[in-house]
Amino acid sequence: MAGQEKIVVAVMGAGAQGVATLKALLAAPDVEVRYVVDPDLRAPGVALAREHGIRCETHAGVVTADAAVDLILETGGDRVRADLEPGEHPDGRLMSPAGTRLVASLVAEIAAVEEDARVETARYLRQASHQVKSPLTAIQSSVNVILGGYTGEIPERTRETVQKIHARIDAALAALAKRRLLADLRCVDRDALGSGTASVTEALQEAVARHAETAAARGVELRVPTGIEPDRVRCVPEHLVALFSELVENAVVYSRDGGVVEVSADVRPDGRLAVAVRDHGIGVPERCLPKIFDEDYRADVAVKHYADGAGLGLAVAREIAGLHGFDLEVRSDEGSGSVFTAIMSLA
Repeated sequence: MAGQEKIVVAVMGAGAQGVATLKALLAAPDVEVRYVVDPDLRAPGVALAREHGIRCETHAGVVTADAAVDLILETGGDRVRADLEPGEHPDGRLMSPAGTRLVASLVAEIAAVEEDARVETARYLRQASHQVKSPLTAIQSSVNVILGGYTGEIPERTRETVQKIHARIDAALAALAKRRLLADLRCVDRDALGSGTASVTEALQEAVARHAETAAARGVELRVPTGIEPDRVRCVPEHLVALFSELVENAVVYSRDGGVVEVSADVRPDGRLAVAVRDHGIGVPERCLPKIFDEDYRADVAVKHYADGAGLGLAVAREIAGLHGFDLEVRSDEGSGSVFTAIMSLA
């Protein structure tokens, strides 16, 4: 979470109680579950942890050696406690199964209240965006009639003004589409996402195709790998395309004319696939990086470079990443460009 340090947690035991605890913690925005420990790597909680890129271990030694772990939640009974206590590091906090159930229950309750509020707000935004879209579409149609010459010849200066109106309406409709997508994503039932998979290679190709015309108009070259192996990840396919589309669009928009956008992919040591989108454009000031994924936020340099942006694309990317348990990272040097990296577990 931007601007605030997360609480690092380890879950001991991956049985039924471990699964319930893990689900509750994954729904909490201020928590990072770093480890799930169970002697049986076939336990259901292990599978869930791996889907979200969480490190899975068969004994507690790695947890007790990690001083960054703030809280250790025990769900596996005496066997896990006996394994843990001899090596418990002084900065760790071991909580018994009873305490763990209480924590999981409270986290789940708070998450449910927050989720209800998010969904209600999202529904309102969906309705409001639809109401705003209708008059804008009507205005756009009228502007097209004028520019098409159906109302007669118009002076050149008038044409230039009408073309500016047309461009602004296009930008407004694009922003509305992103806000509607953001609202739709916030209404998604995470448990109903299913276990579908998608090809990263195909998703990238579709995402790049969406912005090829804009890139060509500004002389921006798009370099995309054609054969990523392995490349299948667990996700909703259209969500993966939308995630890459936002990252590619952001890179194209904030590149300089004649620039290059490079997409690369590699498997990290933890077995997850990292897809990076790099541009060599205006970059992001360091002070702005903690807010870069916030809804409606735009850095000063971004506004100066591209006035019609809405500050929604990266918020959409973050929402999709969070929905699927992906990590989303950014590195940037002001004036030299940025790298946005999506990190996801392979299917």
